[in-house]
Amino acid sequence: MTKSILILIIILFLCPMALPQAQPPQVQPPKPPDEPTPPLAVPKDYRYSARGRRDPFVNPVPKRVSTPGAPAGPNQPQCPQGLKGVMIAQATLSGIVVSKEPSMNIAVIGGPGGKTYFARVGDTLCDGVVKSIKLDAVTFVVNAGATAETPSREIVRELRPKPGETK
Repeated sequence: MTKSILILIIILFLCPMALPQAQPPQVQPPKPPDEPTPPLAVPKDYRYSARGRRDPFVNPVPKRVSTPGAPAGPNQPQCPQGLKGVMIAQATLSGIVVSKEPSMNIAVIGGPGGKTYFARVGDTLCDGVVKSIKLDAVTFVVNAGATAETPSREIVRELRPKPGETK
Protein backbone atom coordinates (compact mmCIF):
# COMPACT_ATOMS: atom_id res chain seq x y z
CA MET A 1 0.00 0.00 0.00
CA THR A 2 2.77 2.38 0.71
CA LYS A 3 4.20 1.58 -2.66
CA SER A 4 0.94 2.43 -4.38
CA ILE A 5 0.66 5.71 -2.47
CA LEU A 6 4.22 6.55 -3.34
CA ILE A 7 3.59 5.80 -7.03
CA LEU A 8 0.40 7.89 -6.94
CA ILE A 9 2.26 10.87 -5.45
CA ILE A 10 5.00 10.60 -8.08
CA ILE A 11 2.42 10.41 -10.88
CA LEU A 12 0.56 13.47 -9.56
CA PHE A 13 3.81 15.33 -9.25
CA LEU A 14 4.97 14.46 -12.81
CA CYS A 15 1.56 14.87 -14.46
CA PRO A 16 1.67 18.70 -14.77
CA MET A 17 5.12 18.48 -16.32
CA ALA A 18 4.00 15.92 -18.89
CA LEU A 19 0.86 17.84 -19.88
CA PRO A 20 1.77 21.48 -20.50
CA GLN A 21 -1.72 22.38 -21.79
CA ALA A 22 -3.10 21.78 -18.36
CA GLN A 23 -0.95 24.57 -16.96
CA PRO A 24 -2.33 28.10 -17.04
CA PRO A 25 -0.72 30.16 -19.84
CA GLN A 26 1.88 32.68 -18.89
CA VAL A 27 0.57 36.22 -19.37
CA GLN A 28 2.81 38.41 -21.51
CA PRO A 29 2.38 42.16 -21.60
CA PRO A 30 0.29 43.11 -24.70
CA LYS A 31 2.20 44.72 -27.58
CA PRO A 32 0.90 48.05 -28.83
CA PRO A 33 -0.74 47.49 -32.22
CA ASP A 34 1.47 48.61 -35.11
CA GLU A 35 -0.16 50.99 -37.56
CA PRO A 36 -0.77 49.16 -40.81
CA THR A 37 1.38 50.47 -43.64
CA PRO A 38 -0.32 51.66 -46.81
CA PRO A 39 -0.26 49.10 -49.63
CA LEU A 40 2.11 51.14 -51.83
CA ALA A 41 4.34 52.51 -49.06
CA VAL A 42 8.10 52.35 -49.41
CA PRO A 43 10.01 51.22 -46.34
CA LYS A 44 11.98 53.99 -44.64
CA ASP A 45 15.34 52.33 -45.13
CA TYR A 46 14.79 51.40 -48.82
CA ARG A 47 17.33 52.69 -51.35
CA TYR A 48 17.17 51.99 -55.09
CA SER A 49 20.24 50.19 -56.39
CA ALA A 50 20.74 51.47 -59.94
CA ARG A 51 23.51 49.18 -61.16
CA GLY A 52 23.71 51.10 -64.43
CA ARG A 53 19.94 51.35 -64.93
CA ARG A 54 17.61 54.27 -64.40
CA ASP A 55 14.91 54.32 -61.74
CA PRO A 56 11.65 53.43 -63.54
CA PHE A 57 9.61 55.62 -61.20
CA VAL A 58 11.54 58.84 -61.82
CA ASN A 59 10.57 61.03 -64.77
CA PRO A 60 13.48 60.92 -67.25
CA VAL A 61 12.53 64.35 -68.65
CA PRO A 62 12.95 66.89 -65.85
CA LYS A 63 10.49 69.74 -65.61
CA ARG A 64 11.73 73.24 -66.21
CA VAL A 65 12.18 75.22 -63.05
CA SER A 66 10.53 78.56 -63.55
CA THR A 67 9.84 81.22 -61.01
CA PRO A 68 6.36 82.72 -60.94
CA GLY A 69 6.21 86.14 -62.53
CA ALA A 70 9.23 85.51 -64.74
CA PRO A 71 8.67 86.17 -68.43
CA ALA A 72 8.22 83.11 -70.64
CA GLY A 73 10.89 84.23 -73.08
CA PRO A 74 12.46 87.34 -74.60
CA ASN A 75 9.75 87.79 -77.29
CA GLN A 76 6.87 85.87 -75.74
CA PRO A 77 4.45 87.44 -73.27
CA GLN A 78 3.26 85.58 -70.19
CA CYS A 79 -0.03 83.94 -71.24
CA PRO A 80 -2.77 82.40 -69.03
CA GLN A 81 -4.50 79.05 -69.55
CA GLY A 82 -7.24 78.42 -72.10
CA LEU A 83 -7.96 80.36 -75.27
CA LYS A 84 -6.30 83.43 -73.78
CA GLY A 85 -3.07 81.42 -73.61
CA VAL A 86 -2.95 80.61 -77.35
CA MET A 87 -0.77 82.85 -79.50
CA ILE A 88 -1.97 83.62 -83.02
CA ALA A 89 1.13 81.99 -84.50
CA GLN A 90 0.29 78.75 -82.64
CA ALA A 91 -3.41 78.79 -83.55
CA THR A 92 -4.67 76.63 -86.41
CA LEU A 93 -8.12 77.12 -87.87
CA SER A 94 -9.93 73.77 -87.71
CA GLY A 95 -13.43 74.82 -88.63
CA ILE A 96 -16.07 77.55 -88.73
CA VAL A 97 -19.70 77.39 -87.64
CA VAL A 98 -21.75 80.01 -89.50
CA SER A 99 -25.25 81.15 -88.60
CA LYS A 100 -27.71 83.63 -90.12
CA GLU A 101 -26.76 86.17 -87.48
CA PRO A 102 -23.07 87.16 -87.80
CA SER A 103 -22.64 87.58 -84.03
CA MET A 104 -23.37 83.86 -83.58
CA ASN A 105 -20.50 82.67 -85.82
CA ILE A 106 -17.98 80.44 -84.04
CA ALA A 107 -14.41 79.60 -85.08
CA VAL A 108 -12.93 76.25 -84.04
CA ILE A 109 -9.28 76.94 -83.20
CA GLY A 110 -6.66 74.28 -82.55
CA GLY A 111 -4.07 75.21 -79.96
CA PRO A 112 -0.78 73.73 -78.78
CA GLY A 113 -0.96 70.30 -77.21
CA GLY A 114 -3.83 69.21 -79.44
CA LYS A 115 -6.40 71.25 -77.52
CA THR A 116 -9.42 72.70 -79.30
CA TYR A 117 -11.07 76.02 -78.46
CA PHE A 118 -14.22 77.79 -79.68
CA ALA A 119 -13.88 81.52 -80.35
CA ARG A 120 -16.39 84.22 -81.17
CA VAL A 121 -15.91 87.75 -82.48
CA GLY A 122 -14.26 89.82 -79.75
CA ASP A 123 -12.62 86.91 -77.91
CA THR A 124 -9.02 87.58 -76.91
CA LEU A 125 -6.03 85.38 -77.51
CA CYS A 126 -2.63 85.82 -75.91
CA ASP A 127 -1.41 88.37 -78.42
CA GLY A 128 -4.53 89.34 -80.33
CA VAL A 129 -8.29 89.54 -80.71
CA VAL A 130 -10.74 87.82 -83.07
CA LYS A 131 -11.97 90.65 -85.32
CA SER A 132 -14.31 88.84 -87.71
CA ILE A 133 -15.46 85.35 -88.62
CA LYS A 134 -16.57 84.79 -92.21
CA LEU A 135 -17.66 81.73 -94.13
CA ASP A 136 -14.12 80.57 -94.95
CA ALA A 137 -11.76 82.86 -92.97
CA VAL A 138 -11.09 84.36 -89.55
CA THR A 139 -9.43 87.75 -89.09
CA PHE A 140 -7.24 88.35 -86.04
CA VAL A 141 -5.91 91.73 -84.88
CA VAL A 142 -2.43 91.46 -83.35
CA ASN A 143 -2.06 93.81 -80.41
CA ALA A 144 1.38 92.74 -79.17
CA GLY A 145 3.85 95.57 -79.65
CA ALA A 146 1.27 97.97 -81.09
CA THR A 147 1.99 101.60 -80.29
CA ALA A 148 0.76 104.95 -81.60
CA GLU A 149 3.52 104.89 -84.24
CA THR A 150 2.94 101.31 -85.42
CA PRO A 151 -0.71 100.34 -85.78
CA SER A 152 -1.84 96.83 -85.00
CA ARG A 153 -1.68 94.27 -87.80
CA GLU A 154 -4.45 92.08 -89.12
CA ILE A 155 -3.86 88.40 -89.83
CA VAL A 156 -6.35 86.46 -91.95
CA ARG A 157 -6.44 82.69 -91.48
CA GLU A 158 -8.35 80.81 -94.14
CA LEU A 159 -10.08 77.51 -93.51
CA ARG A 160 -8.78 76.00 -96.73
CA PRO A 161 -5.45 77.65 -97.53
CA LYS A 162 -4.52 78.14 -101.14
CA PRO A 163 -1.73 75.98 -102.58
CA GLY A 164 1.65 77.23 -101.42
CA GLU A 165 0.36 78.82 -98.18
CA THR A 166 1.02 77.27 -94.80
CA LYS A 167 -1.83 76.61 -92.47
